[in-house]
Amino acid sequence: MEALRARQPPELLQTDVFRTIPPEDLTPTDLADLASSEVMTDPAKVLKIYRRHVDSGVESEASVLIRAFAQLGFLFDPNCFFSTADRQLLTAHKDFKSLAHDLTKMQAQLPDAAAPLLLYSMACLEYRCAPLLPRLLDAVEGGLSSWRTEALTLTLHSVASLGLGSGDSVIFDLMDGSRSRDYSQLCKKLAEEIGRRAICVEEEGLADASSSSATDMSLHDWSRAAYAVAMSGQYELSADPEGAVPVLPLLVARACEQIQDKEELDKSGWAQFFLYQILYAVDVEKPLCEEAVKRAMPMWIQEWLHYRLLDNIVLLAQPQGADQMQRDVDLSLKRTNTQALLNCSFGRDWDEQHCWFAGFMLEPKVSLECDSMLPLGSGRPRPSGWLSMKSRILRKVGFQVVTLHKCFWGHLSEDQKDEQMLRIRADVGYRHNKDLEKSKRKSRQEPHTYKGIETKRKDWFREPAPPSDETAFT
Repeated sequence: MEALRARQPPELLQTDVFRTIPPEDLTPTDLADLASSEVMTDPAKVLKIYRRHVDSGVESEASVLIRAFAQLGFLFDPNCFFSTADRQLLTAHKDFKSLAHDLTKMQAQLPDAAAPLLLYSMACLEYRCAPLLPRLLDAVEGGLSSWRTEALTLTLHSVASLGLGSGDSVIFDLMDGSRSRDYSQLCKKLAEEIGRRAICVEEEGLADASSSSATDMSLHDWSRAAYAVAMSGQYELSADPEGAVPVLPLLVARACEQIQDKEELDKSGWAQFFLYQILYAVDVEKPLCEEAVKRAMPMWIQEWLHYRLLDNIVLLAQPQGADQMQRDVDLSLKRTNTQALLNCSFGRDWDEQHCWFAGFMLEPKVSLECDSMLPLGSGRPRPSGWLSMKSRILRKVGFQVVTLHKCFWGHLSEDQKDEQMLRIRADVGYRHNKDLEKSKRKSRQEPHTYKGIETKRKDWFREPAPPSDETAFT
């Protein structure tokens, strides 16, 4: 026995394989570590604790996985200082993919109450986990009438941001090779339920309003729900069976009732961005409820939002930095000598100011957009809700829109990407500006010479200046 122990690696000698006492429960420790201040703001440490929990040898706890995933989502929420590329580096990491896979494997153990939290985290991370989403969407739809109104508005905004709110079919590929049912009507059901609760607030004193917590809703909750309805393009939804009460104007009215003065509007954060984008979208897309939406928003709010838009609202709401796919497309544009403006603002010809930005703007009036979201299934891409809304507005103001999907673009070689770019140029009627090319052509910064006789900086030294004129002449 001693001879065998002498041949064992030192790390194996530290473990007694015959120990009869089971290891202690590490779940409380992992949850406490996730809640610590040094881990709460560091995505790498969150993944490290998740990896430690998985490698501990005991069965993974759903509470730890949910907390880790939600904490990563909150770290990359719209108010964070991380760039879009940072978010994509995180979601491409093997430990993060392992976390999403483990959550999918134990989806039967996930409580229904965690569905809004996980959906919001996916929306913040711009990560659409197709095998896990059916379980979460079923939980939301199953308890539609029992959710608090704040949770419903958050879920509606998350579902719309993930691109699952438009009228097209939403069918996911599952892990066993089958496909889920169609979830395209879920966003509509959420908006209608929120609209019914907004009617209860207007009628005042009904038991339904107090029981659904709709009376405690904030400006951000109502504006977020209204923006989700506009983002998904479901302008004609009605809160009553007769179709006499459109949902969007009702939500806008509930939001504006929370604003008392300009100072409160200035401190409303994302709510002012949501309200102005709704106002601009209905003005461009011209739905039947356009007049009702504009009447629901007091004129002084419209004027103040228009006055503060560029300096205080739009620039602060734009994603920080270019994403990885956008940088890759930019390299292809440079290789093919295609002139394009990156993140250029656009609007109608008579607009006083622009509140939208095209991914790449080509002449004549062509917008090249990059979709980095994961597809619903193999070969079935689906852009995010924000990108879908922007594409609709681009087409309304006279642009051609070309959307490049990462699930296709990422599998191409460099030559194939350039070939696709040249084909896009031919299809959209790209116009090249030769005068602009000449003005931006870089001149040679170093003299051309032969190898071996290049000018060396160390061969030349500056002579010290004389201390005075008398010294210079002596």
